[in-house]
Amino acid sequence: MNDENRDYLWQRRYDVKVRALMNRMYYQERQRIFEWREGFIKAASILAGSIAIANVANPEIMKWCAAFITAASTVSLVFGFGNKARDSVKRGAEWAMLDRDIELAGERDFTEEQINQWFARANEIEAGEPAAHRILLELCHERAVEALGGKLDEIKLRCYERYLPLIMIP
Repeated sequence: MNDENRDYLWQRRYDVKVRALMNRMYYQERQRIFEWREGFIKAASILAGSIAIANVANPEIMKWCAAFITAASTVSLVFGFGNKARDSVKRGAEWAMLDRDIELAGERDFTEEQINQWFARANEIEAGEPAAHRILLELCHERAVEALGGKLDEIKLRCYERYLPLIMIP
């Protein structure tokens, strides 16, 4: 195998490794965000329900507590934060299995056919994924490249985008 072909195959292997690690990190973050939302809604609903049941506040506050419980529970049921967190765990595991397969082939003994299979599998995994949160995905890409010892061509996110809270629309 000549050097040009070896460099080409090594770059393709690196690209699929970055893709797998980036997506794994993305789904771990997505899971964390959705679990936090689900937990916050449950905790706040329990607290508001306790205030309402205990009659420790005036009737106006109890009405607000009931309204909050209804609104928060509705949002949680409609958007299914818990289900989305579990889905993220499953998708993250699929990316981890792809990364495992890449590592099993080793850094020197992989073939072009294996690389093609890895890219095909990555495409299969992505085919059923929900739309990604662009800023979170780009941050995970940066982390993946750094974790694998690569260098970023440029910083894609503008400063104000980087520090915006990551509000994921369900």
